[in-house]
Amino acid sequence: MRRAWMIGAVAALAAGLAAAPARADERPWRTADAPGGLWPESGLSEVAALGPRDVWAAGFEGLACVDWSWPGVGAGSVCSSNAVVRHWNGSGWENRNPPGAWNLETADLDASSPGNVWLSGARMGEGYLARWDGSRWTRIALPEECKTATYLDLEAVGGGVWATNGCLARWENGTWTTYDDSIGFLYRTYAVSDTELWASGSILNPYRTSIARWDGAKWEVPEDIPDGYTQLSVAGPGHVWVDGPGKSELMHRTDAGWTAAPKPPSDYLGYRLGDDGSLWTGTDPRKPGAVFYRFDGDQWQTIPMPAQTGTGSRNRGGFDYTAVPGTGTGMFAAGTAPGGGPLIMTNQPAS
Repeated sequence: MRRAWMIGAVAALAAGLAAAPARADERPWRTADAPGGLWPESGLSEVAALGPRDVWAAGFEGLACVDWSWPGVGAGSVCSSNAVVRHWNGSGWENRNPPGAWNLETADLDASSPGNVWLSGARMGEGYLARWDGSRWTRIALPEECKTATYLDLEAVGGGVWATNGCLARWENGTWTTYDDSIGFLYRTYAVSDTELWASGSILNPYRTSIARWDGAKWEVPEDIPDGYTQLSVAGPGHVWVDGPGKSELMHRTDAGWTAAPKPPSDYLGYRLGDDGSLWTGTDPRKPGAVFYRFDGDQWQTIPMPAQTGTGSRNRGGFDYTAVPGTGTGMFAAGTAPGGGPLIMTNQPAS
């Protein structure tokens, strides 16, 4: 039996309404110092922040490709690059390259504390995982179920991590626990607290999107999700946002229940939660005039991006953005500059 839920419509806003211009007090975004000294054909693709003086960024350098052709088969190319990880300490970028960075393609980066930073990746068809404990990196052997999962999504929680997208496993106190896929194929997890996670996934036969919740002991299908809302947009401390096919509004869950909110003009960047609980998304950063959107609880504010991103040769590049804890509406983004090279953007004031 489904628990009761309530809808509180956002006053004076209709679905599809264009976003309002940025308020005068909205923090503008700017480009910031990017990591230097990277090899040619480089860029950034992942970012995680623990505070304004504790930001991690990961990406690639030395991208090289070899073209091939085979009679009767076709043609293509094989590319490789080395992984790079850098740490912003408030005054400069520190080299924090992980072990085995040669020919490693990074997949995800996440952190819950200065001593619990995680990096996933892929090399030669096998999954890769490493943990920074505050002083050094350690390669973490993946459980058998995860060894061929080359694009693991990570959610650092407490002193451990959840790994999804190809397997479902939890590392805690040096031990892995794996879970079956009876709840569906989960590919993205979000921590609402140390003991509560929400995950987006899918179910086959027939294919459909799904949402799952970890209650501290087991994975289950949440019973209180509004009808027709089958897609998890984002979740974080105290907040869960969901969407559904054909829906004109998003639904927002807090301890007070479910509330309706208008959709943004675009959600190309996917959703992120600000440190203050505000909802972020934006348009394609590779295109001129790209903007961020921030929902302030009343309407969507529009904030211009200070620069376009791009890709290096062979279409390698990336873009990621995240909240900066302890700053309210502070955000940090990492990407690849047009033509290659690392690019950093933030709405934090220059130190």
